[in-house]
Amino acid sequence: MAGRKFHDVRAFHGTWEGVYDGRRARLRIVVTQEAPGTLCTLYLTFTDIDRGETFTGSRERLPWNCHEVGSITLSGAATLFWPSLLIHTGDTDVLSGVSDRSNRRYPMSFHRSATGPSYVRDRPFGSFDDWCGAPVGRARYAGSLDGRRAQLDVDVSSAGSERRFVFHLADLDRKADWYAHVAESEVRRWSYDRQRNPLAGVRMSPYWDRQEPLLIGYMYWHSGNAAYVTGEYVVQGSPYGMSFIRARVGT
Repeated sequence: MAGRKFHDVRAFHGTWEGVYDGRRARLRIVVTQEAPGTLCTLYLTFTDIDRGETFTGSRERLPWNCHEVGSITLSGAATLFWPSLLIHTGDTDVLSGVSDRSNRRYPMSFHRSATGPSYVRDRPFGSFDDWCGAPVGRARYAGSLDGRRAQLDVDVSSAGSERRFVFHLADLDRKADWYAHVAESEVRRWSYDRQRNPLAGVRMSPYWDRQEPLLIGYMYWHSGNAAYVTGEYVVQGSPYGMSFIRARVGT
């Protein structure tokens, strides 16, 4: 059952369970209203469960209607900087974002405690072949597009003598579909981090007439567990979150 739609920043309040770059993680957020006025402060306690590390921090002067919280600094075993934490406006039981640690970016996704799927174990992300898993051919990921039911398929097809990877993103609730593709020869020139984030800045093409293209801000495979994908898309300059789990886990 989906959670409530977004009304105000208080939706961030609560205990969240999920994954941080593929590792099990927990996030506790307390939202308080600043006096006088309508601005709010978030107090965050983040735990990387698998590494046994805990970080704390806060973000002040947030407007009442924000569904994105940025510029969060957390202190602990190291300093974490979170450029973006997005609550999904169609289902406020889902939260996703990215973290910077030691100048490297890591994706994360959470569900409100006791509402999310069980943790899925899979191998670390090694290269672009892990988009499809093993055997290479096709992978399907199920999840949330700003709180709506969504699906991400990654297929391998042939274009002449060369393989290409086709990404198909479907908003199941709105019956909208987009696609993008990239040639294997191009992908092989990419760095590891670029392969983890293959659609950054890509404007996915619509399958159907009267649909608009979809601009992807980022779409990260989690380096510690290739079953998880976290992303962001942008509409009229505003970012919205998406998160997926592979439906058929590779071996």
